[in-house]
Amino acid sequence: MTLRTRLLAAAVVVTMLLVLVLGVIVVRQRSILTDQVDDQLQTVARAVTRSPLVALAPAATFADRRDENPPTGDVYLAAVDANGTVVVIAEPISEPAFVPDVDRLAELAITVDPDDPDSYVATTIDSASGRGQARAIVVDLDADRLLVVAQSTARIDDAQRQLLVASGLAVVAVVATLGLALWWVDRLGLQPISRLTEAAEDVANGRSDRRVEHPPISTETGRLGAAFNTMLDARQQAEDRQRRFVADASHELRTPLTTLRGYTALHLSGGLSTPDAVDDAMARIRTEADRMTSLVEDLLTLAAIDEERPLDLATVELSQLVLDIAADAAVVQPDRPIDLDGVDPDLELRGDRHLLTQAISAVTSNVLRHTPPEAGLALGVTAGPDDHLVITVADRGPGVDPGQLPHLFDRFYRADIGRATPSGGRGLGLAIARTVVEAHGGGIEA
Repeated sequence: MTLRTRLLAAAVVVTMLLVLVLGVIVVRQRSILTDQVDDQLQTVARAVTRSPLVALAPAATFADRRDENPPTGDVYLAAVDANGTVVVIAEPISEPAFVPDVDRLAELAITVDPDDPDSYVATTIDSASGRGQARAIVVDLDADRLLVVAQSTARIDDAQRQLLVASGLAVVAVVATLGLALWWVDRLGLQPISRLTEAAEDVANGRSDRRVEHPPISTETGRLGAAFNTMLDARQQAEDRQRRFVADASHELRTPLTTLRGYTALHLSGGLSTPDAVDDAMARIRTEADRMTSLVEDLLTLAAIDEERPLDLATVELSQLVLDIAADAAVVQPDRPIDLDGVDPDLELRGDRHLLTQAISAVTSNVLRHTPPEAGLALGVTAGPDDHLVITVADRGPGVDPGQLPHLFDRFYRADIGRATPSGGRGLGLAIARTVVEAHGGGIEA
């Protein structure tokens, strides 16, 4: 069962419960109003039957009391003699034209005990005028007299109609509100989820360019749709980087492999006829093998960090580590000025010493490779905010084009497009530096 079906079923159940509750209220209201009328009729009937006038006077003389004590209320009071003559004693003020149907009065007559209120039992009779019904108590006084105490149910009927109208309006309002709420939920919730499901199925079937339209991100489905699109964008970027990574790695490996195959083919064809030629070929082969080994090790380092393998954590004296790297740089290029004034002593870090050395060395080697020997190199380590340490590698070289700065730490990216230049590296050193720094919870920028 879909969510839309569940919501519709819930709306139907709520509507049915509302109708049921309102129906119970209507029935209960009529019962209460009827009990009130019956109580009033019982009070009047008891008062009349216990009066001395009833015991002494014939039915015809009851009417003589009308002018002396005019009734004030909604009760109809009449006496019926043995011949069926109806003598009206009191008429309802609110409905003077009301006349109950007296044809069945003899059938409804009851014998009462004036001292027992429960013996006065009211029943429903029709109106002789055809205007609704009435509640009545018919008392059998003796063989030739009946006393009729009745009251029209018009007011009860009016109250019922008003309550039914109000209940109907309430049901219509609730149904309209539920319909509007369902439409709103469907538009802002269910439809975006359906579109998101279709988009996910399309992506699963290979359509990586599929994106989903979503409502404003102020809603849950809007945030879900935006997160889904962001995820797809990130996935697309990762796939693009992976394709470029594979293409660049293939390109980097193709060159030494081509060299190896070339010297192998030259040897098989007898082209290496002298010992000197063989020695030269073997030296070149060893150089290309070392190049491939270094490339593969860099790739394995990146893959290991990408897979979030555990770091070999230990307390690293970062200040001394930077001083050691500076000493190595001085050995490689003794004529280069190296400034170590920015190195604060005794700064320690919890990290992987081997990877940190590789990361800082990669940035330093980049300076040594791409700047003139007379350009100054400055190394620094200082305490930063939030218990962070700031490592600085600066040089006085020609610099990098600003448009290339955002890409310096991308894998296989090289500012010098030519891949065979003597100064060109493999484009992995700065990428390894960024990956190592980020694995330690830090950041790197140029």
